[in-house]
Amino acid sequence: MRPGQTELYWAYALFALLILESFLVALLAPRPQVFALLLPVLGTLGVAAWLAPRVVRLVRGHRELKEAYAQELGFARQLMESVEHGLTVTDEDGRFVFVNRAYARMLGVPPERILGRTPFEFTAAEDHAALSDARAQRSAGTSSTYRTRLRRPDGSLLAVVITGSPRWHAGRIVGNVAAVVPAQDLRAEGSGGPS
Repeated sequence: MRPGQTELYWAYALFALLILESFLVALLAPRPQVFALLLPVLGTLGVAAWLAPRVVRLVRGHRELKEAYAQELGFARQLMESVEHGLTVTDEDGRFVFVNRAYARMLGVPPERILGRTPFEFTAAEDHAALSDARAQRSAGTSSTYRTRLRRPDGSLLAVVITGSPRWHAGRIVGNVAAVVPAQDLRAEGSGGPS
């Protein structure tokens, strides 16, 4: 069934009841007063009949937009999860709102245990200054690439290269998007022969 079709059927059922009520009023009310009673009802029915298709189009458009958004969001998540390198998205407060499975594997932590936390919690303490500098650059609207080390729960460190960019919405910066690549992967790619 098309979006908005159910609402349209309910609207027609309500119009039918209102029309039935109007005929009952016309039959039962004394003749001189019937016109005074029916004019507001008929006016309301006319306005409702005029509004109904517009409301149904609005509801249908909203549902179609919502379904299209859900499909696009699903597609974007599928793309971000299929990437072999880590991808992260943070909000204005610097808290993770999305991390892909590759980033979670780098840390050795399930993705849901990373969300809501900050990159500082997973970065070696000695590298916090570099992380702060990169965040300041992104807040100013520029992208940055830097090296740092991720701290895993077992205490081991993983050297990574992070390339981050500001995340824009409605003309203002609302967070950051970052690609996280293990440093050994970059060395392996750079050591290959000419292609």
